[in-house]
Amino acid sequence: MAIDSKTLAFVNFYAAIGTLEKFVEFDLEAAEVARKQNITVRFNVKGGPDGLVIFKDGKVTVIPYDGRKVDVNLYCNNADKFNKVVDGTAMPLPVKGLIKTLNFMGKKDSPFTVLTDRMAAIMRAKEFQNDEERNLCTKLSFYAMAAGIAEVGNNDPIARYAMERVLDGNIVLGIKDVCYATLVKKDGKLTVVREKLPGGRAFMTFNTIEVAKGLIDGELDSMACVSSGLLDTRGHMLMLENINKILNIVPKYLQ
Repeated sequence: MAIDSKTLAFVNFYAAIGTLEKFVEFDLEAAEVARKQNITVRFNVKGGPDGLVIFKDGKVTVIPYDGRKVDVNLYCNNADKFNKVVDGTAMPLPVKGLIKTLNFMGKKDSPFTVLTDRMAAIMRAKEFQNDEERNLCTKLSFYAMAAGIAEVGNNDPIARYAMERVLDGNIVLGIKDVCYATLVKKDGKLTVVREKLPGGRAFMTFNTIEVAKGLIDGELDSMACVSSGLLDTRGHMLMLENINKILNIVPKYLQ
């Protein structure tokens, strides 16, 4: 299946960069880097995402552009260019804040580069020194996967068919007693909230962090896990069926 560059741009922004929100929450070193930053950066991609990365009070927030004043405005003339920026093989055009751009992401030791490179290395790791490293990798991958479902569902030409068949309401995804996210279907699109919201119409819960890791890595089969009780699905099954169809497409965008 071909990768759609526009969809990849949305996944790169909201699922990959967006997972910084949780990275600085879970990781002490990342939290220390974030704590020293106070900056609002706009990534404006023609035909792609137009969003903000906000560093404030030690937290990172990634949201659609809402018209607020920004410190840095970065422009990419197409989705392919932005995807190369995320890969580290290109730089965006600083429409505003050239010096701040260079300090923020222009060098290997720039804070944005340090955070994104380290987070990517953790998420791509195959070997771990201890359970803590493995669990951090799994939790970050879980949140990227949840956001990826929303962005792939909204933008991928094939996945949109399944997204349009998801009823309005909340679908709660989780690793039992570890972390949760909620997919919200409203006004013809999916959005992700990186916490458990009330009023869920459907639920998909991994029983353990080990099961989540196995399924995210493709080492375990989801249907087999449902049959054995390792993956708990409840609520509106048609909603979960269509979410699962989108989920099957997500891995090609999260590599």
